[in-house]
Amino acid sequence: MKLIYFICVLLTTQLARAEFLPTGFSAKFEQEYISILKGNTKKGEGTIDYKYPGNIRFETSTPSQVIFVSNGVKSWYYRAPFIQGEEGEVTETSAKDGNSVFIKFFDSLKNGLSTNTLYDVKNAGDGIHVLSFKGKVAKDFGIKEAVLTFNSLKDKEFSELKKIDLLFPDGKKSTLRLTNLKVDPGSDEQKFNFIAPPKTRKTN
Repeated sequence: MKLIYFICVLLTTQLARAEFLPTGFSAKFEQEYISILKGNTKKGEGTIDYKYPGNIRFETSTPSQVIFVSNGVKSWYYRAPFIQGEEGEVTETSAKDGNSVFIKFFDSLKNGLSTNTLYDVKNAGDGIHVLSFKGKVAKDFGIKEAVLTFNSLKDKEFSELKKIDLLFPDGKKSTLRLTNLKVDPGSDEQKFNFIAPPKTRKTN
């Protein structure tokens, strides 16, 4: 009887984890990046596309065009020219070397909104869940804490996620406000490959 109970609990936990993070999503975002020590705030907006595991396209349109793409094999960081007609810059690395904070964070959400080996979860009410990353994981990920804010009536559905606050070990903070969030929008592998436009200089 105890064995059957344990299996049921295990299956229920695994199902809950699998149901939270979709296969992929796309969204528009507004971002604020705050330096706690200097008190500086940088703002921007753009789009994000993600597919589990390790595929991401993070593109800002303001204050300048910057594109980060990774597909699990290669990563690209592209900075568009400030003046039309000049050269842009792209850096190409292996996905391992270019593995960003956001890739690690979104991949980790496969564990769902229950305490697990990567992070502890606290339901703070009003649609807010606090994820506290554990010692070595926090160091490896470069994330101390994540605060997920949902529509309070559906606070455990990824499609209802509207804001992500990431707190880094050095005190810096990044806030993403999501709009037009679409889960499992369909497969478009070209989103996770980058072809540099003409007049792009490759850098190391």
